[in-house]
Amino acid sequence: MAIVNECVGLDIGQTGLKAVRFRRRLSGRETIDYFQHPMPFSRPEDLDPARRVKSLRGFLWQNGLYGTDRLVTAIPCQDLFVRTLSFPFKDSTKLAQVVPFEVENLVPMPLEDLAVGSLVLPPGPTAEGTVRESKGSDVLVTAAPRDKVAEHLRFLAQADVEPSAINVDAMALFSVTQFLQEEGATVPQDLAIIDVGASKTTLCLVQGGRPLVLRTILWGGNHLTHALAVRHACSFADAERRKRTMTVDQVDRLLEPILKELRITLQAHLGNERNRLTHCWVCGGGAKLQEIGEYISRQLGLYPVGPRQGFGAETPRAFSIAFGLAIHPKIIRPRWRFTSSPMELAIDLKGVADAASSDRTTSKQDRRLAIAAGLIIAVLVIIDFSIHFMLHDQRVTRLKTALHSQYEQFFGAGAAPGEELDQAQYRIGVLDKALAVVDTADGNVLRTLSTFVKQLPPGTMVKVRELTVDGAAILMEGETTSFDAVERLKQTFASSPQSKDVAVTETRVGAGPNQVVFRITVTVEKS
Repeated sequence: MAIVNECVGLDIGQTGLKAVRFRRRLSGRETIDYFQHPMPFSRPEDLDPARRVKSLRGFLWQNGLYGTDRLVTAIPCQDLFVRTLSFPFKDSTKLAQVVPFEVENLVPMPLEDLAVGSLVLPPGPTAEGTVRESKGSDVLVTAAPRDKVAEHLRFLAQADVEPSAINVDAMALFSVTQFLQEEGATVPQDLAIIDVGASKTTLCLVQGGRPLVLRTILWGGNHLTHALAVRHACSFADAERRKRTMTVDQVDRLLEPILKELRITLQAHLGNERNRLTHCWVCGGGAKLQEIGEYISRQLGLYPVGPRQGFGAETPRAFSIAFGLAIHPKIIRPRWRFTSSPMELAIDLKGVADAASSDRTTSKQDRRLAIAAGLIIAVLVIIDFSIHFMLHDQRVTRLKTALHSQYEQFFGAGAAPGEELDQAQYRIGVLDKALAVVDTADGNVLRTLSTFVKQLPPGTMVKVRELTVDGAAILMEGETTSFDAVERLKQTFASSPQSKDVAVTETRVGAGPNQVVFRITVTVEKS
């Protein structure tokens, strides 16, 4: 636990830099330091970002503000979308899910370009002062364009500043009332806080102790100075010096533009309940105009706050926004309490943007991991397909080899694969030719040979050299042992009723001993 609780609130305006350093020691003793640095803005080069960064760096260095590790800045309401939305339930988880979709319907920007923050407001009090019981909830929603937050952070980074939190200027005004109430002041629960700056007026309407309306009106003290310069035909510097000596009654007509905007805001945002606002606190640099607080309050029909309500002489009117940033409820705790309270309302756009950036980074990492996983799966699918294809190809090769070996068994080794039908037809033709040697289409050749063989005389040795079958006629060239054997062979065929036209056309002695060569022709009768 730190011995000194310290925070610096930095208000970067168009015409000046304001800072408040708030310190609270462990004993409870508080120290508040105020710092201010005017910046010219009349010339175009005065608005150059590099020159403004140089001025900010010098301002922080000269006042020793670089030594703090807790610095809070603010973004004006005009750069944000701010609404108070009502929901019929209180579940924080459901609210976190529903709020972005409600904002998407109200803001003409993609949701991914917004840093959406929400603040659940406590229930308002009843007429008797007790807490109102309600089944629903009111949520203060802020939607900041990411480029605005990034631009603000880049500007601070150029000055070597890393803010601990980024608040909204109107919420910083509400933080002042929270701090005063914690200090024991009787702060009105229905209050209009009007911070009149140099180039703009910041408005925070508080009802029932809750900030319901945050708005920026583009009218400030410089507009009044320009109007005085035109009225008195003098320079801007002379009109500024003249303004500081004048009373509000002398410039009442010149204040009509801001009064008109304030009336419109009260009527538009509060409606029939605008009479619930009772008090008005006018602060900011423009509050230095004599009696302006009482005048604006009177014109709006409200009571000006004073010491009785806790807004005494020590209340930082000109440094109200910087003071509200320096007592950011999430950084500066009330005395003797070091934990947050549900009633402490504060906005941190930096935390919302960091969380959204973290989500986007996580989302990008998830997308990269998903792409990598997809690539790995694709590679695995390709490898699996390749393996299946190779196995299938190997299986087909084995089957082809087996079929080819069987094919060769049936059709021979020289047969070319792929012509099975032609080879089968060829082999069948060869078989038909071989069968045609012993048989014809009518099936009589085998019968003729059978009849011829059965008629051979038994006991006679005949060696057939050549046998020709031509229909029913048989021509045989053979060998036997003697001419008598030839004659017996002839007589046997001639005497058989199944033979006719028996003729021995040639008989001669063979080359070997007891060898007679003969030729015989026999016609076999069909049975």
